[in-house]
Amino acid sequence: MPKFSVVTIVKGRRNQLANLLYAVKASTILPYDIQIVCMDDPDGITIPEGLPVSIHVSSETHELPLAAARNKGITATKTDNIIFIDVDCIVSPTLFARMLTGLKPETILTAYPLYLPIVPDTGNYGDLQHKAVPHPARERIPVGQPVNHLQFWSLIFAIQKKTFKTIGGFDESFTGYGAEDTDFAMMFHRAGVELIFVHDYVLHQYHDKHDPPVNHFNSIIQNARRYQQKWNVLPMQRWLKGFEDMGLIQIDEADTITVRQKPTDSQLKNSISPHPY
Repeated sequence: MPKFSVVTIVKGRRNQLANLLYAVKASTILPYDIQIVCMDDPDGITIPEGLPVSIHVSSETHELPLAAARNKGITATKTDNIIFIDVDCIVSPTLFARMLTGLKPETILTAYPLYLPIVPDTGNYGDLQHKAVPHPARERIPVGQPVNHLQFWSLIFAIQKKTFKTIGGFDESFTGYGAEDTDFAMMFHRAGVELIFVHDYVLHQYHDKHDPPVNHFNSIIQNARRYQQKWNVLPMQRWLKGFEDMGLIQIDEADTITVRQKPTDSQLKNSISPHPY
């Protein structure tokens, strides 16, 4: 089995990170190195003994520099095979081996998410798997064959470093939350790279979320406009339609977004989703 690196980024989420690292250590094969990019003060990060972890503190001034942080972590890796994991994930013991078996220069591999209704006290995959539920939009995606590139999500993916460089990495002109994943999918599709699901899973640890995500209203609008400028189409259309239905924005026939008002405290409170996904 080839050497591989693991990358994750974190802001807050110390319990989630501890659970992720617990699960990584319990994997059937271990990474050569683990790169953690911290988007806040690194205090409170605990590393299990025996894991080769490097911590990088992001110097970006933006509140949530997701694209830049991912690029920083992937650039720092010490091997040619990279597995990026969202800090909210707990990986199955077999996931790394399954991903590496099928990883090629012309592919990006990903896996299926299952959603926990809690932040658990442990990262023991076997103890938690029965508590998780699938995402209704993702459980029927076929395994082992190329799928639509817009099914990409940076929750979990494997890529070779030279492939990442060919694609150009994540576009750092997308700051904050929204569209940077879809933009990356468009770029790897343009480069002829295919997206394939392996038959394995990550457990997503619960966190409060808004539907639509009005808590990220400003960056979603900014990134939607940036994406439209780049690709001539509006992304995140379900979220934008949700904003429009709430009276926050107006989208005209030319797909121009006009902000009518910022989300109110009441709208923020009432948009919290009851679902774990």
